[in-house]
Amino acid sequence: MTFFQVILLSFVQGITEFLPVSSSGHLVLVPAFLKFAVKPSIFFDVTLHLGTLFAVVAFLWKDIVHIIDGICQGKKEHWILIFKLIVAVLPAAVIGFLLNDYIEIIFENPLFVGYAYFGTALLLFLTIFLKDKGKTMFTITWWDALMIGLFQACALVPGFSRSGFTLVGALVVGMKKKDAFRFSFLIAIPAILGAFLFKLPEMQMDSGMSFYVVGFLVAMIVGFFSLILLKMIFKKSRLYLFAIYCLLLAILTVWKFQ
Repeated sequence: MTFFQVILLSFVQGITEFLPVSSSGHLVLVPAFLKFAVKPSIFFDVTLHLGTLFAVVAFLWKDIVHIIDGICQGKKEHWILIFKLIVAVLPAAVIGFLLNDYIEIIFENPLFVGYAYFGTALLLFLTIFLKDKGKTMFTITWWDALMIGLFQACALVPGFSRSGFTLVGALVVGMKKKDAFRFSFLIAIPAILGAFLFKLPEMQMDSGMSFYVVGFLVAMIVGFFSLILLKMIFKKSRLYLFAIYCLLLAILTVWKFQ
């Protein structure tokens, strides 16, 4: 890859990892639309995800410290929250492990990704009708946590947005917007870390170290500011704006690659 391609893909990863427009879908479509001679390696892809992992940890550090402090003090509700977070992560972990080969096939086909974007657009449009019922991270049920986890598992498909699906899942079970946002990105931490560890045995460096360092830093910085942007938009109940973008991208992709 060229240095320009590294910067471009790092920026795309940083802004789309957290905005509900599917970063994995964009990492398939951008090289396809621009006809990159060399596809990004698994090592590069994972490096970008590691950058966005650092971004979400930095963004939620107060929540993370609060939860850890509660655990250290033996607070029951904090221990229960940890186990609910685990429950919410398990569906994606299990399905990702079992269906990894099929998911890799989708990564090779931009047309499949285009059709998936229709699903993301529809889901985001439905947020217009969803109302929170006052539930917090600490008051959701075990079933609620599992439901959000199933939404996250669906987003293993490129074109299905992880943040979009988990935010919608949290709203479906009745969480407050503030708590829905926090819960969605708290479960992103083990999800991204798990993907990194899962791909670790396959990784081989195919470019200079500087490319990976730049990619990591750009993805981290852009990712942090995209979280700020998403929080403001989500608070105002305007996720449907991203539905319009996903719908247009889906139409363009299907037209281009069918």
